[in-house]
Amino acid sequence: MPDKPMAAEWSDRIRKLLGDLNLSQAALAERLGISPPTVSRWLQGRHEPTAEGYIALGNLAPSPDGVYFWERAGMNASILLDPNAEALRFSVQIDLKQCKLVAGRKTADILSSKTEKAAVAIPLMRATAYGDRVPPHENVVLSEAAVEDVLFAPLSWCPNPESMIAMHFEGDSMLPVIPPKSILFVDRASTHRDRLHQRIAVVSHRDLGFKVARFQRIAGSDLLVSANYQYPPVDVSNASKWKFFGEVLWWVSRDMGQ
Repeated sequence: MPDKPMAAEWSDRIRKLLGDLNLSQAALAERLGISPPTVSRWLQGRHEPTAEGYIALGNLAPSPDGVYFWERAGMNASILLDPNAEALRFSVQIDLKQCKLVAGRKTADILSSKTEKAAVAIPLMRATAYGDRVPPHENVVLSEAAVEDVLFAPLSWCPNPESMIAMHFEGDSMLPVIPPKSILFVDRASTHRDRLHQRIAVVSHRDLGFKVARFQRIAGSDLLVSANYQYPPVDVSNASKWKFFGEVLWWVSRDMGQ
């Protein structure tokens, strides 16, 4: 637990962020997808934000203030500030726009852009979305999931930077589009069913955990349609059981042969 001076500092930083962005507590809560009382507890220094919350605050904050929040989330400040530190290196498999992630670009170069903050920090949660009908062994509540890593993506890829998370994917129902063991990048602000028609979405079930498929509205029914034809559609019309968690904007996967 942080001591009182440190707690006062992060509370003051969040209060300053409200002023910089000209946001009310309620407006900040709406932007972050949390309750207004949670923001109130932050400002009072009673409860510190989670790592995911700090990363979202960092994505909202003007540069270079965002680095403070990212560091509070557990990110190594030397990686953010060292001009010799390089950004993530990985192969990417991307959605229909066939964009390519800029790999090997130095993190400091991204963060020091004079025109705008060009990078978004995205927490990789220790949570898994499943692409099959078998319930997970453990139904993880996202609010209780740990942040196991932090990934960067271009700002232009993130329409709602403060609402982006990454999560693991298992199962073969989305083959050949999304391989098992991919990492999904999810926009949690995109949850309206009308807008998600024909898009890949993560949907949560109170017993079955997180499910991934392409969402389709057909003849008055809401269906999750897998890319793998061997899996029948799943009816998610019952909104009391199936909650739309967010839209999958892109994903990262390894070579299946490795």
